[in-house]
Amino acid sequence: MDILGNVFLWMCYTSLGASLVAILLVAMKKGVHKAISWRMHHLLWFIVLARLMIPVLPESSFSLFTWISWASTSMSVEQPLSFSAEPLLQTNTQSPAVISDVSHGSEHNENTPIQTEVVKDEGIIERSSHPAYIQIMAVLWLIGVVILLARLFIYLYNMHTKERFLMRVTDDRVTTIMNACRQKFGVKRQMPVYTGTLAKGPLISGILSPWVYCPRDVYQSLSDAELYHVFAHELAHHKRKDLLWSFIGSLALAIHWMNPLVWLWIRKMKADMELACDEYVLEILGEKEAIPYGMTLLSFARQISEKRPMSYPLYFHHSHHINQMKRRIQMISTFKKGSAKLSAVAIACGLVISAVTLTNAAEPSTLRMPVKQDEKLRPLFEETAVKETNRLEKAEKLSGFPFKVPSYLPPEFTYQNSLIYHLEESEPSGNGVFHYFKGPDTSFKIVTSTIERTENSLHVKSEDGSILSTLSAEEDLSANGKTVKVIKRKTPLDDGSVDQDSLYFWKDEGLYYSIEGYDLLENEEIIKVIESFQAPNEDLRKRYVNYDLLNYNILDLEDVEYFSGIIGFAPAFPLELSGGYKATNAYVNKKLNFSYPENEEDKQKRTIHITFENPEKPKKIVLFAQIKDKSIVENMRKTKKIPFERIDGVKFEVPVTSLNIGGQEVFRTVPYKIDDTLSSPTDKYNHTYFWLKGDICYKVTFKEVEEEAQQQMVAALVKEKAIDLKK
Repeated sequence: MDILGNVFLWMCYTSLGASLVAILLVAMKKGVHKAISWRMHHLLWFIVLARLMIPVLPESSFSLFTWISWASTSMSVEQPLSFSAEPLLQTNTQSPAVISDVSHGSEHNENTPIQTEVVKDEGIIERSSHPAYIQIMAVLWLIGVVILLARLFIYLYNMHTKERFLMRVTDDRVTTIMNACRQKFGVKRQMPVYTGTLAKGPLISGILSPWVYCPRDVYQSLSDAELYHVFAHELAHHKRKDLLWSFIGSLALAIHWMNPLVWLWIRKMKADMELACDEYVLEILGEKEAIPYGMTLLSFARQISEKRPMSYPLYFHHSHHINQMKRRIQMISTFKKGSAKLSAVAIACGLVISAVTLTNAAEPSTLRMPVKQDEKLRPLFEETAVKETNRLEKAEKLSGFPFKVPSYLPPEFTYQNSLIYHLEESEPSGNGVFHYFKGPDTSFKIVTSTIERTENSLHVKSEDGSILSTLSAEEDLSANGKTVKVIKRKTPLDDGSVDQDSLYFWKDEGLYYSIEGYDLLENEEIIKVIESFQAPNEDLRKRYVNYDLLNYNILDLEDVEYFSGIIGFAPAFPLELSGGYKATNAYVNKKLNFSYPENEEDKQKRTIHITFENPEKPKKIVLFAQIKDKSIVENMRKTKKIPFERIDGVKFEVPVTSLNIGGQEVFRTVPYKIDDTLSSPTDKYNHTYFWLKGDICYKVTFKEVEEEAQQQMVAALVKEKAIDLKK
């Protein structure tokens, strides 16, 4: 039933999309109906047919439905403006609404609404993902489709069968006129003419092997010119492939029979087809034949109207209705040769219309912002006074001023990270950069500031603000002609011991520098470091990068681009979710915050995390994570469990259930606590969802978010596309 329900909802969305396109085309055709040929009028209906019949259409930012989505601010994320084949439904499963996820090292998660096709497992009852009324309507729709398709194919079968019982016309007059007509229209294949009691008027049948039917009393009563016109009309249908388009239109109507507008559009398509056919005939025969052709049409229409017409389930016949006849005669009377040709302008307009209407809305992305180099640094999240980065090059861009760094480091010391701060409250306001370096037994940091540091800022203070340390000035040192002030700082510890470190200060080109570290480094070594200070170059930028940090903060688009290379793929990067949730931070982390790593190599795999919060609901958090690792979901399919890591490094497993969300296989955990048995009784339960696209595994964890809201966000995230780094 889920498959039938999904197909039914696809039909509804597709039918609605085609109706919107048809309304646009009808309005446009009314405005320019005299400016374009009837062949173009008819061709425009093929756009509606395409929307009705093509299951998947490309997405485009120029799509009509993208414009509609931009204009419709009241629509929620679940509304299918793209009319995709992935309907969005909600589950009826019952589970705790409270969830929590405060992962070790700040785990960030996934989002998405759930259509559930729950597999029987772990005591969970299987339920359909669609409400009862959807299932009932889907069954009724399917019954209608079967009936209409059966009627169509029975008609085609009967026509094929009756061909064998009709009499082939061998009258020299008829065959001569048909051959002359074939030559005029460039039809190389033989076109047999049959007669009998099949219908009261002429018709052409057979999509693959066409033949013409003409009642004996008709071809005997018509003059040569009139019979020529009759055959010309039927051959025009053959040349224009109208039988094929009629068949496709019949299939479209059978599939979308529940939409009354489709019946109307098909009828209008049939009417325009007859006008286009007449126009094509006159284009071949010439203007001088317009009046005789029109007279034949009138004469023949009077004959047909006196007899009961045959029923045609192809929905493209019965062109002799009085209103339709008036339109055809009016077109014929005003025909001018050349008016039926498709001009380059008309073709170009048709291509533009097709591009706008035969595409779906591009998936919304909150990263639609300019990507000029200077704007790549535009903050993605709320500005903070302190920013952290794992590379010197980024610190240069964030600091806002040029600074120097040492090209020499003591043996076995390596660069760790940089902090950039902006102190607006200071007078004057100060900017600074902290660079951290680590050795086997000690560490030090280099501070660069635009303002001189006060003595008070050098002290170590307690939580209540009281000063714990003492400062003592040492003898000044000299480095490259610069005076380096040395201060010893002593801080008593709780165990009675004293922590002692050294501070080195100097000024260079208007900036204030300092080195702060423990006394394991000799003054001579510090002087060598100071004397090596220089403006960063490419070599230093390559050296001053730390790939081993546990967390890398993502601050802007440049970071997204940079870290995409580290994680090995372009991530989905939404900045907003439904329900007022906005991204507040993002970072790259090791796998330990995604699932339990199998080994040390697996542990080093990188994941990307985004945190979403709602300022009106401070306790509710959504954590969205991604990793290039298909084995996570593949193992869940086999074991029906997902392994996590507790804060003490111990593995624990949580059962998962297989769901269907918008056509996407999704695994949802049972409610669990982030540290299993180590969690406190007051800790809330988590719900986490996993799914796989290609070789990228996505994960969303919810903290105290209602289940209905979970489902809406999961459904949206399942559809979220990876950002386009090229743009």
